[in-house]
Amino acid sequence: MEPQPSAPPVVAVVVANEPGDWFEEALVALGSQDYPNQSVLVMDAGGDADSARRVASVLPDAYLRRVPTRPGFAAAANDVLQTVQGASFLVFCHDDVAMEPDAIRLLVEEALRSNAGIVAPKVVEWDNPDRLLEVGLVVDKTGACASVVDRGELDQEQHDAVKDVFAVSNTCLLVRSDLFNELGGFDPEMGNHGADVDLCWRAQVAGARVVVAPAAVVRHLEALGLREGFGPATRRRLRLQHQLRAVLTCYGPWHRLRVLPQIAFLTMVEVVYAFVAGRRELAVDLLGAWRWNRRHRGEVRAARARVAATRALPDAEVRRL
Repeated sequence: MEPQPSAPPVVAVVVANEPGDWFEEALVALGSQDYPNQSVLVMDAGGDADSARRVASVLPDAYLRRVPTRPGFAAAANDVLQTVQGASFLVFCHDDVAMEPDAIRLLVEEALRSNAGIVAPKVVEWDNPDRLLEVGLVVDKTGACASVVDRGELDQEQHDAVKDVFAVSNTCLLVRSDLFNELGGFDPEMGNHGADVDLCWRAQVAGARVVVAPAAVVRHLEALGLREGFGPATRRRLRLQHQLRAVLTCYGPWHRLRVLPQIAFLTMVEVVYAFVAGRRELAVDLLGAWRWNRRHRGEVRAARARVAATRALPDAEVRRL
């Protein structure tokens, strides 16, 4: 389909990490989009020697870029900051996401209609698309997040209203390219564990809306966890580290002064409970999150300065969600 000048240009960015046999199906779905001004960029972040052939066999017009080493989702996605120009919107997705044919068009339409900076679709199970995985995330003052829906909940259109949310998953999201550049992209240190919440938080600080458009639907296989080589304990450790990093980065001085003592107190309560319950590893991870962020305090200060430079809303306004 020839690009139409009236349609804002969109670059769909697939971050591929040694994808399995589902990859072709995901690429076919991306190539079947009815949006008239779309290009596809596949970021090979896993060093798959066969990726060029696999992409070319399904999407011969797609661009393939190999990312050195294995940087993780966030750093691989950030490569677009140097390599993509002229796009109005960027759509980031995992390599195990299959979009419905109208998904990108509906995401763009909602971004324009709602004047939103970030828009996400409804995410359903790969093999059971009548079962919900995500329609946005809720986040508390400590940075802990949870899905708006119960995983596996039957989709009866009960969550089909367009709504503002605090954050959305990087499973699949559309972001205005100017906003993504202004924010400096994802926090590369967070990989695939908390970078989405951090990005959405910083976007709202900068005055952008984060919206879910459930009319756009994608299926998600959730295969990334199987390939990372991380067990539940490692994922928990990373989540706690990056959750605290987002708090230290995104709050302004006054809210940090108010919230950090509360988080420290809650951490100590959880540590005591973990020891009493015989969950020593959890206690170590809770305390380790503070030590890890102290070791990375230089990075946190730099990230905090970038947030301050883009701040358009006070924390009290951001925390309404």
